[in-house]
Amino acid sequence: MAHAFKVHVILSWGEQRDYLVANDVEPGLEHRLATRKNWQEVMRGALINVPVAPYLPSGKPMPPISTAKVVDVVAIPADDLSEGLQRTRSQFIMATVWENQDSRTNYNYLRHDYDLASQRQIKADVEYWCDGVATTTVVAITKARIAAQKKKFQKELGKRVD
Repeated sequence: MAHAFKVHVILSWGEQRDYLVANDVEPGLEHRLATRKNWQEVMRGALINVPVAPYLPSGKPMPPISTAKVVDVVAIPADDLSEGLQRTRSQFIMATVWENQDSRTNYNYLRHDYDLASQRQIKADVEYWCDGVATTTVVAITKARIAAQKKKFQKELGKRVD
């Protein structure tokens, strides 16, 4: 049976959300589910990039990206997927790896090729998770970007997003 994988994450500013794991990560999790008792260990505590606002039907601009910490992961039969959950991005670092690397090394992997504002948020998130440094100014800018993206989404679709 094919599965989808849902992660419960916490963002650096304390908000908790659920996401479906990126499509290209699912085969590896499916293999782990089939072959290991503790298959979740690869994701629990991992740092993972997530969109924090909706993707626009027009495709531009890309939503703000943040690096969240995975609290838990569950396998769901692919037929039982609920509508509306966004997918994570593909970039993640297992807890056993990121906890033993400095924040610069973790950031260099997670920043990928995102726009500068998302890279600043990812850097702030990584510093928060690795070093306990809160960057309220960067988070405030990201929250404003989230609000702006939701407005654009509402305008393009003509419906409200919470």
